[in-house]
Amino acid sequence: MPLPRSPSGIPVARLRALARALAWAAVLLLAPAVPPLASVPSLSLPPAARAAAPPRVAIVFEHAGASLADLAPIYRMHEPFGLGIFPHKRYSAQIVRDALAHGLVPILHLPMEARNPADTAPVAGAVWVRMTDGQITRIVEDDLASAPGVVGVSNHAGSRATADPRVMAAVLRTVKARGLWFEENRTTPSSVASDVAARLGVRRVLITTYLDDPPVDIERKVRALIPIAQRQGAVLAAAHITTGTPQVVLRLLPEFRRAGIAFVPITEFLPR
Repeated sequence: MPLPRSPSGIPVARLRALARALAWAAVLLLAPAVPPLASVPSLSLPPAARAAAPPRVAIVFEHAGASLADLAPIYRMHEPFGLGIFPHKRYSAQIVRDALAHGLVPILHLPMEARNPADTAPVAGAVWVRMTDGQITRIVEDDLASAPGVVGVSNHAGSRATADPRVMAAVLRTVKARGLWFEENRTTPSSVASDVAARLGVRRVLITTYLDDPPVDIERKVRALIPIAQRQGAVLAAAHITTGTPQVVLRLLPEFRRAGIAFVPITEFLPR
C-alpha cells in the first residue's frame, strides 16, 4: 500500500517526524541556562526527565564530634542528610555509627590550613601546607582512623591548603586509596581541589551554598532552598550543627514537604 502523502507530495509520516524534530529544537534553544551552584550531574538530564523528578535538596551539617545532643534535631527529621564529623573528637567514632544507623551520610570533616589561622584552629588533625607529602598522608590516615566508617571526606576551612596543588594531591591520593570521595566546601576562588580530584580520578562534589556562614538570616536562606530547587531541579547546601540551622530546617520541614521537595543524600550528586 502506498504511503499517504500531503498535498506537497511529501509523505505525511515524514512531515510529522520533521515537525517533532523542529519542536525539540525550539525547546532546546529557548531553555534557560542552569547556574552552576554545585556539581549536580542530574541537572544535565533532558527537560522531560527533570520535570518528572521531584525537586531535590541535599544538606550537609558540619562540625559534629564534640556533642551528641547537638545532633538530636537532625536525627528527628529522618532525612538522609550528610554529616561532617571532625576527627579526634570525643564522639567522632560513635557519631559515625549513629549516623549510619539513622540513614545519614557520615563524612570526615578534614581540617585544612586557612589563610586566617583562626579559621582552622582549634581542631586536631589539621593539614598544613608546610607538611611533606608523607606527613600529610599520615595525618589524613590518622584522621580517618579516628572516625572509622566514613564514606567521604570534606574540607574544613582550607583557603590556603585547597589552593596548593601539591597539598591537595597528597590529600586526595590518600582519599582515593581508601575508596572514598571528596566534597569540596569552596572557601577561595583560588582553590584547585576539584581540578586535582578530577586529574587523580577521585569522585567529587562541590558545595558553594552556605546557610549560616555568616550566621544571619538563616531562616530566609533555608526557605530560599525551596524556589531554588524548584527552578534548578536540585540544590546542595552546607550548614553547621551549632548555629541553630538544624532546628530551623526541622521547623520548616512541613513547608518543604508541601512544596514536594525531596531531601536526598549528597551521594546522589557524585559523578557515576
